[in-house]
Amino acid sequence: MLPSSDTIARSNRQIQDLLGRKDFEKAEALIREKLHKDPKSADGYYFLGVLNYFQGRLGPTVENLKHSLSIDPHHTDAAICLSVLYNDIGKYDEAKRVFELANQSVAHKRTGDDLGIDRKFAVKHLELADLYFRYRRYDEAIEQYTKAAVLDPTALEIRIRRAKAYAKKGFITRALQDLQQLKHESPQFIPSRVQLGLLHYSQGNILDAELEWESILETEPNNREAAAYLEMAKEARLKS
Repeated sequence: MLPSSDTIARSNRQIQDLLGRKDFEKAEALIREKLHKDPKSADGYYFLGVLNYFQGRLGPTVENLKHSLSIDPHHTDAAICLSVLYNDIGKYDEAKRVFELANQSVAHKRTGDDLGIDRKFAVKHLELADLYFRYRRYDEAIEQYTKAAVLDPTALEIRIRRAKAYAKKGFITRALQDLQQLKHESPQFIPSRVQLGLLHYSQGNILDAELEWESILETEPNNREAAAYLEMAKEARLKS
């Protein structure tokens, strides 16, 4: 007879707590017990993979996470862990494939209970986007930043990074539109306005840059970043 859902949830919490406290001996005992009771427990193989990872055993980590996903292709935590691990060892295509498959499996969910899952995926998309950006693959970076922004609209920094990717690709107008829209939607989010000033400055629009940073200082007189950029712009204008 398989354990009840309450028993499984309680066991999972115990294992997570033990792993968090790095009590690996007790954690492994509970994991083995879970797998003994249910050899097809996706959670069991996921936790075994996490345990292996903490113990520095890369091969068994990958195998157990893959086994977890073979049992439950929708196991979000296993997919995220495996894709992060693939990224760490340079298997970027595998990382993207694993993550996208898991992402598709929960894309239709939009209830309150799924907000935490959405944010996990947003973080992962953000990691992939930053990786693509680092290697100047701006099309892929923009795609991943967009997915992250959709999944977590509260993370406004993502849209700033996307604007930077647009600018790097040469889509200056699109970058300006993104930042101006963000400024319109969230005028109190100062980093977007600082970045908007920098984009103006980079295009030689020094007066527009100055106006942007001055408007920040009107509401936040002690904003050092805006003050420093404003001083830089004034010096550049005097030299021109």
